[in-house]
Amino acid sequence: MGQVTNDSVGRTRNQEVNGLRPRVLMCPFTNPTNRYIEIQKDLYRSVGYDVAPLSIKGLLKGGFFQLFKPDNILVFHWLEYRPFRRQKGTAQLSLLGSLLFAFYCSLMLIGRAKVVYFVHDQAVHDTVGFNRRLSIRLIAFIRRLADFRVVHAPDFQVQFSARYLPHPLYWDAPGQPPTTPRAGSATPLYSMLGVIRPYKQIDAVLDVWPSECKLDIAGHGTEAYVATLNGIIDRRSLRDTVRLDAKFLSDAEFAQRIADSDVLILPHAVDSMLVSGAFFEAIGRVPLVISRSTPFMIWAASKFDNVILFDDVAQLPEIIGLINSSWPTIVCTASNRLAVDEFGWNVCCRRYEQFFETVVGHASAAGSAVTG
Repeated sequence: MGQVTNDSVGRTRNQEVNGLRPRVLMCPFTNPTNRYIEIQKDLYRSVGYDVAPLSIKGLLKGGFFQLFKPDNILVFHWLEYRPFRRQKGTAQLSLLGSLLFAFYCSLMLIGRAKVVYFVHDQAVHDTVGFNRRLSIRLIAFIRRLADFRVVHAPDFQVQFSARYLPHPLYWDAPGQPPTTPRAGSATPLYSMLGVIRPYKQIDAVLDVWPSECKLDIAGHGTEAYVATLNGIIDRRSLRDTVRLDAKFLSDAEFAQRIADSDVLILPHAVDSMLVSGAFFEAIGRVPLVISRSTPFMIWAASKFDNVILFDDVAQLPEIIGLINSSWPTIVCTASNRLAVDEFGWNVCCRRYEQFFETVVGHASAAGSAVTG
């Protein structure tokens, strides 16, 4: 960690004594379908910041003045989704959403607080044609407006002029729901978990899925896409081995489904998200992960022996056949320790504290005390 001046330490300590901790204004502040936002808020608090919503309501209640405090930070996640609304399985432009997007961009320009933009995607999920091209340009526009950019995929640091920070492990963060350990099985249970959306290309997996292998698909999905998947299951007579549970999973339900899985499959499109949140639910807990060869997963496979890559879904039957024939001797037992070393809570606290020190130009006295 860099050298901290006596003035800086004195200022932050006085803030702590007076109850005036520096503040992270965060957008979005809640996400009922993904615990990632809550984990991020816990991280910011752990390194010495109060966390408050960056919203119109919050600004009208006195938060507007927080924009002009140089020790504060504005943190944005998925801002590029604001101009779009989901309609019939695709993302369509929204006038109200576009106005809200312009409002948040104006806050970046007028405030003195530093702006940090977490870049999660290459394009807005399930956009096509003009809307997809527009979403890519919006992401690039936000990157230019922000003072600092963060990615969870190391290979995108140069391309996006960003800083790599590890994506926290869900199961190593505070508040993880308890789970029941999986029972041993003679044959592996394969899973695809999380939102059921076209960008995950689950339909392509079902088109080649071996009929003798058990597959659990679970998560909230759009009606049209779920109907497409059910059609493939019926056409290929997969009902005896493939279970499609299209419903919203609570944090506890998702954690238990992960615990029950022997092999997690991540078939996401290459040009969609930078990392898959499900990977950070699974790595260190699920014996094997099969993933499409995205830049992040290629990097992950170089670190974890239990990550298996494919370039085309047509390769899946062969990979699954090899796993079945070698089960359970193929299972790697070292991924838990490696996952904690790379993405664990304590590692994230240290890395985020160092990053925020860079953003504001000095350390937080509270953060240093917490993370040691």
